[in-house]
Amino acid sequence: MKRAFLILYILIAVLGVSCSSKHKKLLESNDQDAKFEAAMKAYERKDFFHATQLFENLLLHSRGREKAELVNLYYGKSLLGSKDYYSAAYQFESFVKWFPYSKYAEEALFQAAYCKYLESPDYSLDQKLTRQAIDNFQSYIDKYPKSERVAEANKLMDELREKLIKKDYTNAYNYYKTEAYQAAQTSLKNFLNNYPDATQYREDAMYYIVLAGYEYAEKSIENKQKERYEAVVMDYERYNVYFSNMSDKSKAEKLQAIYEDAKNKLKNINSTVNKEN
Repeated sequence: MKRAFLILYILIAVLGVSCSSKHKKLLESNDQDAKFEAAMKAYERKDFFHATQLFENLLLHSRGREKAELVNLYYGKSLLGSKDYYSAAYQFESFVKWFPYSKYAEEALFQAAYCKYLESPDYSLDQKLTRQAIDNFQSYIDKYPKSERVAEANKLMDELREKLIKKDYTNAYNYYKTEAYQAAQTSLKNFLNNYPDATQYREDAMYYIVLAGYEYAEKSIENKQKERYEAVVMDYERYNVYFSNMSDKSKAEKLQAIYEDAKNKLKNINSTVNKEN
């Protein structure tokens, strides 16, 4: 039994060396047709490592020739198959620039956006690539509005936008968490203006606007407190219009206490002002 396994291992090793040698000879060969045929076969059997090398090798030799479009397209597809999404996106974008009237231009434009979607990082990281993916999908929809892939593009864009929304909300909330109350108040209000449809974050955003505003007023100099307590009262009343039946009783009680305290302090401020006048 051990002898049989040893023979099998040797045969596999010999075959591997033979294939590697054949692949190397192809890369060094001037027979571009044989190289192209081998590259396509490697791609079809999902051997993206060898396919990528062969298509990359063919790029220079295919310029201005009949197979140029296919070489460039399948080079991008091979990069995508090997999960080199960043390089694949660049290659598909280049394809659209080089072959704008190609019958494959639509597919390449979609794949460029899709590669950036796959490469888009976690919401906590820089979202430059996420925004690029959204722009690319939108360009695809604008250019091919009747494409059967428009629905898919919209779905993927929604996922990317959700990532941007989550990042912006987290950034705004972190100002509150770190006691930067003025920045928290401003950022949370900007968040609500920028994302009016982000209903899953609306209640929390408006809740922390009241809390941040109250803390900001508490820590303000005396001649600024009146206008800032007034803002707290208005923000609470606006919150109460939307979420009067708040299920979290502890939050509701906390906001109610803040509201009453802000009103009382406003009353005292106004009373003091009237006496001085």
